[in-house]
Amino acid sequence: MPSKIAIPAQLINQFCCPKCFATSEESFVFENLKCNRCETDFFNLGNVPCFFPAGFHQKTIWQHQIATLLGNAEQGLNNIRESLARYDLSETTRKRLADIYKANLINRDSIKLLFEKKSVIAEYNEQLSSMNPGDLGEYFDLIFRDWAWDSVSLPSEENHNAFLRIKSLLDKLPQTPKNILVLGAGAGRLSWDLHNHLKPEFTLAVDSNPLLLAAADELIKQQQALQFGEFKLFPQASFPTTLTQSITPPDNATSNAHNWFLLGANVWNLPLSKSNFDLILTPWLIDVNGGDVRDLIGIIYNLLTPKGSWLNTGPLLFTRHLPLQLKYSHEEIKEFITLANMEVAAERIDQAQYLISPMEARLREEQVWSFAATRTKSNNSEPPPGVLASWLIMHHLPIPIMDFRLTQPHPLVEAIVALIDGEKSINNISNILVNQLPPGTAVIDVIVSILGQLLLERELST
Repeated sequence: MPSKIAIPAQLINQFCCPKCFATSEESFVFENLKCNRCETDFFNLGNVPCFFPAGFHQKTIWQHQIATLLGNAEQGLNNIRESLARYDLSETTRKRLADIYKANLINRDSIKLLFEKKSVIAEYNEQLSSMNPGDLGEYFDLIFRDWAWDSVSLPSEENHNAFLRIKSLLDKLPQTPKNILVLGAGAGRLSWDLHNHLKPEFTLAVDSNPLLLAAADELIKQQQALQFGEFKLFPQASFPTTLTQSITPPDNATSNAHNWFLLGANVWNLPLSKSNFDLILTPWLIDVNGGDVRDLIGIIYNLLTPKGSWLNTGPLLFTRHLPLQLKYSHEEIKEFITLANMEVAAERIDQAQYLISPMEARLREEQVWSFAATRTKSNNSEPPPGVLASWLIMHHLPIPIMDFRLTQPHPLVEAIVALIDGEKSINNISNILVNQLPPGTAVIDVIVSILGQLLLERELST
């Protein structure tokens, strides 16, 4: 099905297939949501183009997640109905349950209608039911935070303060950004505030959560209001149990939304091939990206223009599932940035309130690290003490041609060394060899181990 969204040619030309990396100059046809090289079909979420390696199967996953979300909501409604049928409820208890029932009902119907408008219909999938594709409602409160909580009689300052932290770093950038990429845009508020402040040629806001994408599209691009029910399960004195949130589109959407675009994609398989972004923003992404921050830095570096900048803001609340060695400190991440041929121009640490609802008595504060880092010219100097080579740590950097002495020849070692041409990185070599090794092999780890040993032997022999 052809894409229904009008994206300028300048931006379309930057897209590639997230599965085989074919570019628009090769076999990837953005307008047809199709890659002719790997025969992968993609899809729209309403007017939002969605490019995932799984192709159309990603839509199937979303449909199952939506069906699960709505099914859980229906079960919750059934439970409340059963409770309301009891004879031993006080009038106050009955009213509280009825209010929560109404809020749940609003959410079930609003979410169902929202996805129907985007042509994504809830549908259970038996195969997926035995897996855990994730909970779409996990970040539901971000919609309230972004678009509801600062429009009430006692407005939240969270969005305003988040923007001020970013704004304070903009003066440190070497140029005024014209092309902006936001990774992990969520429900879209910070990307929208930045877009309105800088007025670039375009802003591309990327996220992988269909509920957040659909809400952002409905409010900003379609300029349609939303209604959701907010409720708290824990009683709090002097605070309401529920609140119906009628969310209206931002006032400036009519004039400024024409060059602000949404994209459904995963940060680890972005359908972008060109280094054409002056500014990349990652809000609250570093710690929840699910992978190695070093590789995220490599992705960002490769997408930036030669003088492009990276703005990051958020905590380092790494998930408990992430291996300990990947839970990097601020100093480690700054070291990686330097090794990646980037320079931290400015940074700040703030204690910031997070997800503070006007109907919430409890407060949550997080340490938010914001910084601006700018891409610099390639650094061919010696690596810092304790580091064998920058390219061994930062896997996106090219491996220089050097004389490796193969004391114990092995076909895999010889294949890796043969691929070193002064341009390929560890990531590049991994992509070439991945299909030649047994399934499940940690290819990058194997390459790092082999090249690290060869490099150490080379150093010791000189």
